[in-house]
Amino acid sequence: MFPILFKYKFITIGGYGVMLGLGFYMAFLLLERELKLRGIDPDLAYKLLLVAIPCGIIGAKIAHILDHFDSFLVDPWGMVFSGSGLAAYGGYILSLAAGIIVIKKNKHNVLTIFDAISPSLALGYCFGRLGCHVAGDGCYGLDTVSFWGTAYPNGIVPTTMTVLPTPLFESFFSFLLVGLLLAFRKRGLPTGRLFSIYLMLSASARFMVEFIRRCPETFLNLTQAQLTAILFILIGIACWMYSNKLEVET
Repeated sequence: MFPILFKYKFITIGGYGVMLGLGFYMAFLLLERELKLRGIDPDLAYKLLLVAIPCGIIGAKIAHILDHFDSFLVDPWGMVFSGSGLAAYGGYILSLAAGIIVIKKNKHNVLTIFDAISPSLALGYCFGRLGCHVAGDGCYGLDTVSFWGTAYPNGIVPTTMTVLPTPLFESFFSFLLVGLLLAFRKRGLPTGRLFSIYLMLSASARFMVEFIRRCPETFLNLTQAQLTAILFILIGIACWMYSNKLEVET
């Protein structure tokens, strides 16, 4: 594991930060391409990136604090400024909310842009989860003696026990999802359909992987991420139904 790639005095470059930055950049390039293919000004990609980066990080940190509030009460400043502890769903929610404002301000249809963004979201998540693996930030699976088992002795949250490398599982699925979304995009689906597919598939994968992760359970013996995943699936179903309605009306 490589939690720290370079350190000199007060300058520290971490493995997670590098992968996260690469994920934002690759997602931006893909979004710029998707907007061009749809005949939309690609400058919108720059505007969305400017809000996605800070909102993604802030939202992810807030969600992690809420998910581990007991630990936050013990050491609030340590958790806030820790190099680990980012819950992806929090970043998604805040980034998408800010994105809606940017999209509306630039007078575009929200679902049309969200369709274009969907492959980029999956690609960015793929790199983000690779970053979790590289840094060993603690979002591990359960202990295992299977051939999947991976130890993170030098991680930000070290463990010498072999655990299920759930970040790699999620990263692999997200990579497959990128290809699937790009293939569906070529079929000329109704507005909102691609985004709904992304929401339902990505949330379903996250819901399932939580069963083998080390996460505290909350309501109905489900983790906070699973409850959020259910919400995303329901939103995806609503988007699917709305796209059907648009298709009938046209």
